[in-house]
Amino acid sequence: MTLLRGQFLTTGPLALIAVCYFIAAPSVPAGRVEQLFAPNISGKSHLLSSDCHAVADQLQSLLSPDWNMVIHEPFVIAGDCPEAHLDRCYFDTMAPTARALSVQYFDHQPTWPIAIVLCTSDESYRECHLQLGDKDRSEYSGIYVRSQHRIVVNIATGEGTLAHELTHALAHADFPEMPEWLDEGLASLYEECEFSADELRLVGLENWRGAALRGAMRAGTLRSIEELAEASFATTDPPVEYAQARYFCLYLQKRNLLEPFYRKCRAHSKNGRNGLDSLEELTGMTATEIDESFRAWLNRSDETR
Repeated sequence: MTLLRGQFLTTGPLALIAVCYFIAAPSVPAGRVEQLFAPNISGKSHLLSSDCHAVADQLQSLLSPDWNMVIHEPFVIAGDCPEAHLDRCYFDTMAPTARALSVQYFDHQPTWPIAIVLCTSDESYRECHLQLGDKDRSEYSGIYVRSQHRIVVNIATGEGTLAHELTHALAHADFPEMPEWLDEGLASLYEECEFSADELRLVGLENWRGAALRGAMRAGTLRSIEELAEASFATTDPPVEYAQARYFCLYLQKRNLLEPFYRKCRAHSKNGRNGLDSLEELTGMTATEIDESFRAWLNRSDETR
C-alpha cells in the first residue's frame, strides 16, 4: 500500500487549526485503475476529451510557463512539479479514491472536466490563486471552487487534502442538491480514512475534529442534529459544526447506515428536504431520538479512546 500524509486547515474567528491525517491508497496497475474508475467517462464522447484539452489550454495560459499538465479524463491535473509526480498523484490517490466513492455513493460521474491544481509550497499556492484570478485562499490548504469545477491544493501540507476536495467535486456531479451539512460531513469524513479489506470502500476514522465536538458537548453548547440540519451551516461555531457533521457521518458509518442514508437523501432531495426525514424513515426514530443515540455513541467512543 501507498500511504499519503496530509493536512486540512480550517479557520474561523480562532487561530488556524492544522492536523496531519492519512489516506491509504491501494497499489493498482495503471491500466486497471483507468478501467475501474473511468470506463463510462472515457467512453462518453469526444466532447469530454475536447473539453478537457480546452481546460488544460486555459490553465496553461493562466499559470506560470514552467507548470506541467496531464489529463486523465475527467481530471485535468496541473502542478509546479514534474509530470511523473502528477501521474503518481492520479494513480495513487485520485483514481482509487474516486473509484471507492463511486462504489459507495455516486451513480453519476462528472460529464465535465475537473481541474486539479497541485502546489508544492505555500508561496506557489498563494501565487496560483492570484494567477487564476481567485481571492487569497492561503488560510486553507485546499479548496474546491464549485462554479469553476476546480480543486486547488497545497500539497506542501500533504496530499490527503485531495480526498476531502475530491469528494466535494464528485458529489457535485452526483447530488448537486445535497444539504451543505452532509456535503461537508461526508468530505470531512475522508480526511482520515483507510481502504476496506477488499480495497473497494473508504472507511472513515477518528480524527482531530473530535476534540472540539466533545468539548462542546461537555460544555452543553452542542446543537442538536435537527438544528445542525435546519440552520445555515458553519455560521455559529464553524470548527464545532464541521466536527459534528463529520462525526455524525462516522456514527452512521459505524451502523452501516451512511451509504443507504446518502441514497435515500438523494432520492428525497427534489422536494428541497434537508435529510431529516430520510434519517427518520431509515432509522424508524424521531430526530430527537437520533440525536440522543448519537450523543450516547459519542460518549462511549470517548470513554474507549
